[in-house]
Amino acid sequence: MFSMTGYGRGESEQNGRALVVELKSVNHRFLDLSIKLPRALLFAEDAMKKLISSRVSRGHIDVFTTYSAPKDQGALSLNKSVAENYVEMSKELSASFGLENDLTTSSLLRVQGVVEEGVPTVSEEEILSLVTEATNHALDSLLKMRDTEGKAITADILSKLSEVERLTGVIETRAPFVAAEYKTRLGETVREALSGADYDETRLLTEVALFADKCAIDEELARLHAHIDHYRKILSTEPTAGRKLDFLTQELNREANTIGSKANDAAIAENVVLLKCEIEKIREQIQNLE
Repeated sequence: MFSMTGYGRGESEQNGRALVVELKSVNHRFLDLSIKLPRALLFAEDAMKKLISSRVSRGHIDVFTTYSAPKDQGALSLNKSVAENYVEMSKELSASFGLENDLTTSSLLRVQGVVEEGVPTVSEEEILSLVTEATNHALDSLLKMRDTEGKAITADILSKLSEVERLTGVIETRAPFVAAEYKTRLGETVREALSGADYDETRLLTEVALFADKCAIDEELARLHAHIDHYRKILSTEPTAGRKLDFLTQELNREANTIGSKANDAAIAENVVLLKCEIEKIREQIQNLE
């Protein structure tokens, strides 16, 4: 099983251009990507999303990138036609309204569109190759960390699952005595109420039978055992089954609640409380699995 939290870093360098991709992931119900790219790499965002989603199914992932290129890629150029238009407009305003023309070279250079950034000569294919390589390295690192943490979480869940199984066994051992003890208590109550007079044994047995049927928890215990077995099978065979385990945990809790409401026995009720505590601990851990 994979955890949903982790960190990965990948680098790639080609023809003097370098890209660093960092991935930070935390828990989320679905796959949620937040990608921050420099302006020169915005066209690669869709390709990066597809690459990440092909290897990760759940979690909120923040993607940070650092891109550097040769100096000539950032060369600036002067757009003379735009500059001339601003100069002419400045002269016209000065003449029309009798204002001082305070336009300077430095102020003109700050006007949007006068200075343009050089267009990179590198092709999009080259940039995409850089992005793919760096992102794959980052994913390798991220998944390695998620795998390590996932194994630790799985071991903890299995330990708690064993406690759930033990408590289920304790309840299972106690269950057959509930009806027998109820029969004894009821008989004593009836004899005491009648001061030793004869009473209808058949009616007493009927009442005990109705009680036994009402508090029977055999089906719930059987389903608990089945869910525990299914849980272990999923943990050992499916690397990304967090949602399935979340649903199965709800079923474990449902059976525990039903046992608690039907058993009508203090000892069983006490163990049900312990059982639900362990199931809740498992539920909290499941939220961390992909």
